[in-house]
Amino acid sequence: EGKKRMKQIGSVSIPQDAFMAVLRLDDEDKK
Repeated sequence: EGKKRMKQIGSVSIPQDAFMAVLRLDDEDKK
């Protein structure tokens, strides 16, 4: 079960990073 959870977090952490990068770019556009 621990491995399953790690896999879930791993698959989520990468898109989250990309999402934050997009939000940052969006923020720069508004400034």
